[in-house]
Amino acid sequence: MHDQMTIETDLFEHREVKPHFINPCCFGEDFAGWLKQELAVLAAEGFEFSDPIQEDYGWGIWASRGKDPYWISLGYVGDGPQEEPPQWVVSVDYDPGLNLVKRLFHKPDSRGFERVRDRVWEAIRATNGIKVVEL
Repeated sequence: MHDQMTIETDLFEHREVKPHFINPCCFGEDFAGWLKQELAVLAAEGFEFSDPIQEDYGWGIWASRGKDPYWISLGYVGDGPQEEPPQWVVSVDYDPGLNLVKRLFHKPDSRGFERVRDRVWEAIRATNGIKVVEL
């Protein structure tokens, strides 16, 4: 299960390279923090969320409900700081990790995936200053 969209927004930091960045284009820390807050309403449905995690392409958040983990990634499109409007790729994936048994025998909860994905898309679409470029 995978879905993604490309957006344009300058609401989130995309100019200042922070000392803790893995590379000069690891923007999205504030974007991930904002999105985690937007997803908090799903806690009432049994979802749990990790703190934002830095990756070499941007940031991500783990969402889980029961035995099903979902990875929400925010990838900055570019090789470093750039002028507005920057593009970001936002994706939601079912990701059982390296667990081979889970990959082969566990049927993931498609409704859980859809709920997380739909809430991410709703938050993005409802926010002034964010333009969906490609779905």
